[in-house]
Amino acid sequence: MSINRNIKQKFSTFLNVEEQSRGLRIRISHLQTRFQLAKNINSILESNPDGTAEYFAQTFVKELQKNNQTKLYAEHLSAYLEEPCFWLARGELSQQLEPLKYSKLDCFQEARKVAAQPIIIYEKYNFTDSNPSTWAKLQIKNKVKQTAYSGRELCKYATWSLPKYLSENRLKEALKIKLGIKAKKEIESYVFAVKSYKAIYRSSQPEKNKGKLPEPNQEQWLEIQKYYNFQCSEYNKKRKDSGESDRLEEIDNFQLIREKICTCIKVARDYICNFEDVDINSPEQNNSHETEILVFNPEEQEIETEENQQIISICLFEFSKLPPECQKLIQLSYGLDISQTEMTKIFGLKQYQISRKIKRSEQNILKGLVKWSQVNLGISPNEGIIKEQNQPFKEWLRDYFKQHFGRILQENLLAQHQEKILMLRLYYGEGLEMEIVAEKLNVFPQKIAGDIEIVKQNLEIFLQEWVKEKMALSLSNYGSNKIASFVEEWLKDAPYAMWN
Repeated sequence: MSINRNIKQKFSTFLNVEEQSRGLRIRISHLQTRFQLAKNINSILESNPDGTAEYFAQTFVKELQKNNQTKLYAEHLSAYLEEPCFWLARGELSQQLEPLKYSKLDCFQEARKVAAQPIIIYEKYNFTDSNPSTWAKLQIKNKVKQTAYSGRELCKYATWSLPKYLSENRLKEALKIKLGIKAKKEIESYVFAVKSYKAIYRSSQPEKNKGKLPEPNQEQWLEIQKYYNFQCSEYNKKRKDSGESDRLEEIDNFQLIREKICTCIKVARDYICNFEDVDINSPEQNNSHETEILVFNPEEQEIETEENQQIISICLFEFSKLPPECQKLIQLSYGLDISQTEMTKIFGLKQYQISRKIKRSEQNILKGLVKWSQVNLGISPNEGIIKEQNQPFKEWLRDYFKQHFGRILQENLLAQHQEKILMLRLYYGEGLEMEIVAEKLNVFPQKIAGDIEIVKQNLEIFLQEWVKEKMALSLSNYGSNKIASFVEEWLKDAPYAMWN
């Protein structure tokens, strides 16, 4: 899905967004236009008709930073930030807040609340590190996450790190509310188990990984058991005049201590973080570091955030340095999903040659990302770093080039088939049956079916001709099926709400 607001709309309109089964989508209705904003931006455009959206955004930010509290500047920027909020809600923000039961629509609304105060977002913006949209996206994401995790700091720790940061009061609350435990003796047994864990367990993990410690080994569990029994003995001494029912029993099997710790982890997550119940006792949970729940570790997420901020500009720059043939391979592979087998016919190369060229091109783009990490973060280029950056950059390639070909189709559709937009909006955008579309437009269903087929065929032919003219490649014989599939999918996701 692409959002295509012109400059006037970017600074004067707000999106109508809803959550559907396929994800977050823009509603099929007119944009919410603020009359005063539209009037003001029209006036600005008249005096500077060649200005870009980035230029106007930076101009408004400068005015805010000068303590010029004109309300219109802030509102123009809030409208401008609707798109970053939308993409955050559809992507990384919704993924990161999913454990807290945030829907995509919740994420959008929370991001929009932050965007309503652009003076806070742009307070430290320096106009050189990134464009206003990229900068705001980072700030909005961090502020939404900070709000979401407020009071839930414990949620950022993985399984065997969590007990070390669990306070006694929160544990007692969780045991009482989630397990219904009321007996002081039973609650104290869990509290002593966690105290013993905190006192004894020390890991050899580096400091930056303190949020995801491995499980203690058997020797460490035995030491924790020994310390627990010592605490029980001291507890019982203070209550020597009490009856046997109030005394804590010592434990002769470290597995019982482990069970108590696991129970504390589960109830704490359920009470504080609202996680689904996790089977800590399963072999997979114990042996696989990847299956541990690690929602938010600031030290690691900070690196990830910085990389995301730079990924677009780095990828574009590195892509522009590729040989023309390799650029075409990347565009067809990621943008139109044309297979390597199909490309052997298109380029007259063998399949292994196509594969090598694509892989080499991907590696060249990745080198730019790795180099940036080395220079800015002090991270040596190694297999782990390359693997971490590989998936985000591939997702960017796919999104970027699909949107690229989508814009080409959009220009043709608006120029050549303007009168068919309403029909397409009803059929694809609103998902209405063909008979209902025909009834609304007062024509026969056969005409709707015929018109849709004509539009699709014309778009397919146009895109094939565009590739032939601009890329000097013929897709008519070997890539036509992928062209047809791309056109069909694009029509389903086209931004009809953005078009008058």
